[in-house]
Amino acid sequence: MMKVVYSEMDTPAGISCRLEAAGHAGYAPAGQDIVCAGASTVMQGLVCLLAGEESARSDAFDEPDGPRLAVQADAPCAEWVQGAFELAKACFALLAERYPENVRFADVSRRGEKSMMDLQLFAEGDAAPAPPALSEAQTRQAVASGTMKPGEAAPAVPAAPQPEPEARPEPPVQRPELPPLSGLACSTRTAVQGLHARWAAEEAAMRRSQPDFNLQKELRSPEMRRLMQLPGMRVQDAYRLTHYDENLRTAAQAVEQGVVERIQQRAARPTENGIRPGGAATVRPDVASMTRAQREALERRVLHGAQIEL
Repeated sequence: MMKVVYSEMDTPAGISCRLEAAGHAGYAPAGQDIVCAGASTVMQGLVCLLAGEESARSDAFDEPDGPRLAVQADAPCAEWVQGAFELAKACFALLAERYPENVRFADVSRRGEKSMMDLQLFAEGDAAPAPPALSEAQTRQAVASGTMKPGEAAPAVPAAPQPEPEARPEPPVQRPELPPLSGLACSTRTAVQGLHARWAAEEAAMRRSQPDFNLQKELRSPEMRRLMQLPGMRVQDAYRLTHYDENLRTAAQAVEQGVVERIQQRAARPTENGIRPGGAATVRPDVASMTRAQREALERRVLHGAQIEL
């Protein structure tokens, strides 16, 4: 039988939640056990929901008597984390109700003690209902057969004594000791280990281009956690989508700064002849370099009243 226990621990920071599963369901041979597959799916779903949450962790123990799987979220737990545990509890309670010979679920928290979540524990030892008194037709038949005299009242059947409810002590705050898990979450453990290995490899690849990259620090962002929970999402893609606006602003600022620097550089350098209007060089006439014919032509222009600027 598979045994699943949910417990809570009261701490100064709040309530810590823990769900632990152990044992074989024994509904069918290995590889065909739908009850074990359902329990594994519930645990895998809880692990995926809590992926990236700093206060949550999952442990898979390969002990001599078999593996054991536990998922725990330390205080303080957010409301959505408690909701994830409530969903897993409801699934295991349904499995225990449908397959009581294969799954036993117990909620040993204070709330679980009040709601009596352990279905098998409270099903055992119930008193059988008292048989009803003889009806009018049964009384007439008994008189006709001679087993009862006319007018004699039917003997009242004594009701079975109801056992007094035993006083249940307060549950201990430490987690209950469970037998080691034997064969439950093999696929869960493999999936979790593969996921962690892939994240570690992608984080190492990210650090080659960004030495300051830290996956644990990035997972503090709600948007990063939401993206990482998507099936098949890579660390690099989730990081780019999370910081898309920031990277866009940085690129725009870099382009703007480059344009300003180029404008400043062009303003500081001298203007080249090739981009000036007019000739590439300015040549002024020199009398000393003129020929005699040029000087005589210049004198005739002066005699005719022309003004010459050299």
